[in-house]
Amino acid sequence: MKKLLLSVLCVASLTITACEKKPLYNNDSRHAVAVMILSKDNSANIENDLTQLQTLSNTKAEEVGNLQTEIMKAAQTGDLSAVRAKVDKLKIFVEGFNKELDELPLQSAEVSALKNKIKETNEIGSQMAEASVSSSPDMDKITELQKKAIENQKVLLAEIQRLQAKANSVK
Repeated sequence: MKKLLLSVLCVASLTITACEKKPLYNNDSRHAVAVMILSKDNSANIENDLTQLQTLSNTKAEEVGNLQTEIMKAAQTGDLSAVRAKVDKLKIFVEGFNKELDELPLQSAEVSALKNKIKETNEIGSQMAEASVSSSPDMDKITELQKKAIENQKVLLAEIQRLQAKANSVK
């Protein structure tokens, strides 16, 4: 149960961050085609997009914290069905969060790529939680997912720092 708790907590902690693209629509009403035009190396757009990402992350922080607490309490009872219910709630949270990331009107290609990495990390966390509460958890799969999640977190942190430095270079 301790490995389950650690895995699930790891998942919950992964689900904070965010980003997306601003569509331009063709004026021809017969063909409503969305065209994504993203800037590259535009510090102002990067700064704006990072702010949007941070704002969304901050709004989700309390919710994910509450989910972590609920999962911990359920795990402490030893009731696997209660833990599964909380993990299902976490999966719904991740799906909603990823959808909100997709809805952000981003302008920079760099932050859009960061958003996609965040979504990937969220999905890994969700898979890890689900694997942890299966009737016979595959510890090799869980360990592999944990390694992927940790590697993604390192990449995300480095990329966020790089983009913040780029955005700050204009000031």
